[in-house]
Amino acid sequence: MNIPTREEFLQSIKTDLENEKLILPSFPEVAIKAREAANDENTTAEELATIINTDAALSARLLKVANSPLFRARSKIENIQIAITRMGSRVVRNLIMSITVEQMFNTKSKILAERFKNAWQHSIQVAAFSRVLAKSTPHLDPEQAMLAGLFHDIGVLPILMAAESNPELLADTDALDQLINQLHAAVGKLIVEHWDFPDNLTEVVWEHENLLRDHQPDADYSDIVLVANLQTPSKDNHSNNNVDWSTIPAFSKLGLNHEVEVIEIEGVAEQIEDVEEIFITA
Repeated sequence: MNIPTREEFLQSIKTDLENEKLILPSFPEVAIKAREAANDENTTAEELATIINTDAALSARLLKVANSPLFRARSKIENIQIAITRMGSRVVRNLIMSITVEQMFNTKSKILAERFKNAWQHSIQVAAFSRVLAKSTPHLDPEQAMLAGLFHDIGVLPILMAAESNPELLADTDALDQLINQLHAAVGKLIVEHWDFPDNLTEVVWEHENLLRDHQPDADYSDIVLVANLQTPSKDNHSNNNVDWSTIPAFSKLGLNHEVEVIEIEGVAEQIEDVEEIFITA
């Protein structure tokens, strides 16, 4: 089996997606129901809590996050309904989506396990940086930014899973890396559109490596994730590091000096640790 070209690989993934043959990362059913319920303004805190409580593991994780240093609750949150009342349905919705993303980065394949693990660790770092950056950007929501950071590289996963059936590609690390770098944004966009995700999250997945994007006057989630993606330690060897960061509009939109490492700003390292801690479960 020959190594496919960029065009051939993307077309095969598009075809499989259209024919519902593409192996997609999937959400637990409870996460989907909770998202739909939280998006309905008529859903009460009690009704949303009832849905979440059908999954004991999810509700336990959500309570742990609600009581973590990330949110610094004034008093301990004892149950899901109280968490929803205090934090709001929107925050809880984004947290549920964030918590369940981790399951997508698991694989039974011993060949791909290390790549999945590295992809998840990078996504955690980008999520943590994104949340911190959004906290300094009043019109953006930190939890939405965190979720966007976790999902930005979701297109990597189907590429890896498709490559598993092509031993020649899987054995050629450089060729596989090149395909991932060239295609993961386009594949990710196909996936989040298939999931009917909101436009701002779809745009993040599509635009997070378009370094010269200058979409609108105010910073958006794509700007946040773009800068976070450049600043994380796991991007040390990325080709984007060869770009002159002074030419990247996202830095100035976020009020950042492109020469400053975000993690060196006072208090930022601790905030990033608080986010990373809720996702690093092993």
